[in-house]
Amino acid sequence: MHAPDVEVGRVQNFGQWSPDLVKDGRTCLGLEYFVTEGDHLWVSDDDDLVELGKAEMARLGLLDPSRVEAGYVVRMPKAYPMYDAHYQKNVDVVRGWLAEHASNVYPVGRNGMHRYNNQDHSMFTAMLTVENVLADGTADRHDVWQVNVEEDYHEEIR
Repeated sequence: MHAPDVEVGRVQNFGQWSPDLVKDGRTCLGLEYFVTEGDHLWVSDDDDLVELGKAEMARLGLLDPSRVEAGYVVRMPKAYPMYDAHYQKNVDVVRGWLAEHASNVYPVGRNGMHRYNNQDHSMFTAMLTVENVLADGTADRHDVWQVNVEEDYHEEIR
């Protein structure tokens, strides 16, 4: 969200992921707030955060708060990977160890792969991994580490 009068960073409609996720005639929205452990939103009471979300959706003109039936909060620490000068070497060490000692562990998504993927890339690595597991060596395996390795980034200013 690029609106200076709200703190919400992203809104998603889970019914658009799959119609099986939401009952007919209902909507389920996910509001994401980008926070750091210990900051004012992280330590806020869950009920206060639900009220904040309702108020911000109203301010943006996306919903009437009186129609919200329920809300809950999920705090996800370390949801985004932090890069440093050694991150790629460290990821390579972990990948090598997993391949040698725990080949039935399948890292996927942002945290599993320590890669700043978009949601679609993260979900795609999970879907390809499921295909790999179900194939059980009977088909060519997908290399999930090749998802989103393009040099270009959509967000990059040129």
